Amino acid sequence: MTNESLTLFIPLYGKALMSREDFLSDAMAEKIVGIVDFDFSVVDQSRKLAIYMAMRAALFDGYVRDFAARHSDGLILQLGVELDSRVKRVDCPNLWYDLDFPDVIELRRTYFAESDHYHLIGAPALPADWLAEVPVREHVLVLAEGLSMYLSKEDMRHLMASLQSHFPHVIFIFDAYSKSAARLSALKNPINAVKARIDFALDDPAELLTGTQGMRAVLDADIITPEATLRLRGIDRMRFRFMGRFGKRFYRIFGYEIIQQ
Repeated sequence: MTNESLTLFIPLYGKALMSREDFLSDAMAEKIVGIVDFDFSVVDQSRKLAIYMAMRAALFDGYVRDFAARHSDGLILQLGVELDSRVKRVDCPNLWYDLDFPDVIELRRTYFAESDHYHLIGAPALPADWLAEVPVREHVLVLAEGLSMYLSKEDMRHLMASLQSHFPHVIFIFDAYSKSAARLSALKNPINAVKARIDFALDDPAELLTGTQGMRAVLDADIITPEATLRLRGIDRMRFRFMGRFGKRFYRIFGYEIIQQ
C-alpha cells in the first residue's frame, strides 16, 4: 500500500474504539480491527484522535442521511473511502459508489460485498476517468472524507470541474486543514507515522471558486460540536470543549454546490 493508503487504519481504529463505547455505532469497524492483518501499534492510537475521528464520521453520516431523505433517487459517491462502513451505518436505499486506490478496494472487498445498489471502484481520485463507470443522476452527493489533504489546490479544482462536467447537480463535501494547521502538522500529525504528507489546506472556501461558474460554497462547519461534546464525560468533555472553542478553525468541513453549465 502507498503511504496515503496506510492512513486508512487511523480512522478505522478510532471508529472501532468509540463504537465499543457507544459513541458511534460501527460494528463493522470493530470487526475489521479484530481480524485485519495489520499492526496497529504503528499508527497513532491516542484517545483524543479516536474521538475526533468518530465525531467527523458522525457528521458525514448526518450529511448522507439528510441527502437520502430529500433525494431517495439520488446517487451517493465517496472518494477515498478506505475501510469506512458508512454504507452500513446509514443503510439508505440510494445508489451508492465507493472509490479508492485499487489495493485498498481489493482489501475492502474482503469485508464489503457489492450489490445492485452498492458498487466499488478501484482507482485514484484523479484523473477522474473512472466517472465513466458512474451513472448520471439528477442529484448527487460526493463525499471526500480524509482525502483533500493528499491533493493539491489544483487537484481539488480539477476534481470539482470533473464532477461538474459529469453530473447536473452535485453537493461536494470534504474536510480540510487550515494553512496554519498544515504547517504545524510537519511537527506532529498522526499521518507522520506512515510517512504521508499534507499537500492541501484551505482557510477561505472562496479560494476554490476563482474563475469558476456554477459553483458556490454552501458549508463551512465545525467538526467539534456542542452536541457531540455533551456525549463525552470527564476529561474528554473538558478537553473537547477547549478544542472546540480555541482550535475549531484548524480543521473544518467544507461543502460546495456544483451545477452543470
